[in-house]
Amino acid sequence: MKTNEMTYRVRIIAAVIVAVLLSGTISAAEPQGYYSRVVNQQGDGILAALYETIKGHTDVGYDGLYTVYPTSDVRPGTNEVWDMYSTCTFVHGQNKCGSYRQVCDCYNREHSVPQSWFNGSPMKSDAFHVIPTDGKVNNQRGNHPLGECSGGTYLSSQATGKLGQSTFAGYTGTVFEVADEYKGDFARAYFYMVARYRTVALNGSDGSVMFTRNNGITGLTPYAVSLMMKWHRQDPVSQKELDRNEAIYQYQHNRNPFIDHPCLAEYIWGTLQGQRVTAETIDNCDGSLPPDTTATDTTTTPIVLPEFRLEPVTDIHANSAILHWTSANAASYTVDVYEKSVSGVPEVVILNSAAGNGAQKSGYTQTGEENGVGEPAIRLGSGSQTGALIYTGLTFTTDGEVRIRARQYKTDSNARLAISIGTVRDTILTTASDVVYVIPVPAQNGAQTLKIETLQNKQRVFIFSVEAVTGGEVTVVSHENGYPMNVGNVLQHQVTGLQPNTVYYYTVTPTDMPSSEEGVFYTEAGWTGHTFVPFPDWEYRIEDGAIALSGMPAGATLRIWDAQGRMLYYVPRLSESDLRLNLPRGLILIQLNDKEKSQTIKLIQ
Repeated sequence: MKTNEMTYRVRIIAAVIVAVLLSGTISAAEPQGYYSRVVNQQGDGILAALYETIKGHTDVGYDGLYTVYPTSDVRPGTNEVWDMYSTCTFVHGQNKCGSYRQVCDCYNREHSVPQSWFNGSPMKSDAFHVIPTDGKVNNQRGNHPLGECSGGTYLSSQATGKLGQSTFAGYTGTVFEVADEYKGDFARAYFYMVARYRTVALNGSDGSVMFTRNNGITGLTPYAVSLMMKWHRQDPVSQKELDRNEAIYQYQHNRNPFIDHPCLAEYIWGTLQGQRVTAETIDNCDGSLPPDTTATDTTTTPIVLPEFRLEPVTDIHANSAILHWTSANAASYTVDVYEKSVSGVPEVVILNSAAGNGAQKSGYTQTGEENGVGEPAIRLGSGSQTGALIYTGLTFTTDGEVRIRARQYKTDSNARLAISIGTVRDTILTTASDVVYVIPVPAQNGAQTLKIETLQNKQRVFIFSVEAVTGGEVTVVSHENGYPMNVGNVLQHQVTGLQPNTVYYYTVTPTDMPSSEEGVFYTEAGWTGHTFVPFPDWEYRIEDGAIALSGMPAGATLRIWDAQGRMLYYVPRLSESDLRLNLPRGLILIQLNDKEKSQTIKLIQ
């Protein structure tokens, strides 16, 4: 993806570059004038101005988040996921969740503002609040509001978030507390959500603990203001957040204002409420003019730094290609080259039941119980009876699984559930915390009946949801021989030993910096050594959610893949020059071949 250069404006004082932010010397990197609407605003006018500044961003799509994460949420110098819910090691693209049983099994996409609190896109796939996290801890968080708790439950020694009873004034229910080092990250994500989605309701389900809705405008509750401002102040903006802000900006084309200018929170909710923001005081959290605004100290100089990015791949042959990138002023660069393959079939949900909806019930069952903060559940069993849920007509045409989110009732510490479906028999022991129990189910002949029941009286269980799925895809990443490889302080690298007619992916990681976005190229079968030549009349664009292609030569070959390397569209000989295709959202790789000319481009919709 090509973007404009990033402009840094700094103040030079006695040859020292200084940027005053909330607590230190981190400088913002937004384009010049990006926040001009905010100047001279106060109170809610600041949020209204921010909304106009950051609304209408590019929606990368839910699947597209996995394309963003290798740049936005990566531990420096690695290809590992930076997970704020655990200390587990996950490799981008290799450890995505299908099913899981324990912490560190896999990572998935966590909505820091849960999906049940809002309705639809683009909130569902906004990377500023949807983050990669451990699947098991993500499930523990569930829809619980954020908060602080004394004690609380960690799922393992590698989990950094915990669940417990709120000890923060203003709310007494169950909350999820994130690690101290990330509390500011989450606070500024919530501030962003209020600014970006001020016209959208975010207080559905348990969201009313955190968000208000008055006269069509979304805001934070007094509880959320107190909690988030505390976290915002005690955990200032880190380099991780600055890097993440920049990475997401390259995809979504909007920014988190509270990372660029943390003091804005003080003008809206804190000690500077009612005061106007000025260009001179926007980064001073006490509202005062900076000390360097005297006649002799007011020189400002824009410094334009080149953006580190991948450049087009050249000299692509059947067995080799040359990769290029811009300088990051790094000591060296590490190149990773790999293929992706997808096995299995897409996952299909054949049952999605909340609180026992749609089930036949037997024994003792009681609906309407709550999970501390108002989540519907169904209780199976009583002091004298067992209880059961029965779901009929489930067809497992391929291997699949049943997922049951449950916990014990009060102090019934030995509460167990018996599960039966087709040839499968299993027993699970519930705990005091919500857990998703996954029961693999092999392909079965004909429709099956799922029965979930308690085993003894006085061993009662809350069930929040029951889901059954068939299928499931697994993406396998295969690194080329010798990669990742440190190639030294160079700006290009020739990859050899490649296979003809193959899609390859690659990243470049400067020393002590995040890796580049994922690049992609395609080798030709029996290529004679000619460099790929662009088609002068070929146009490609996104129109109303569809891919529009025009100016393609008759008889050319067209291939389209998704980010996992799956072939989405193939025409060996084109008979028409214009096409309009409705394809899945996310990264799309389009390749056009005609005789000795070939061009591969990448689109994100």
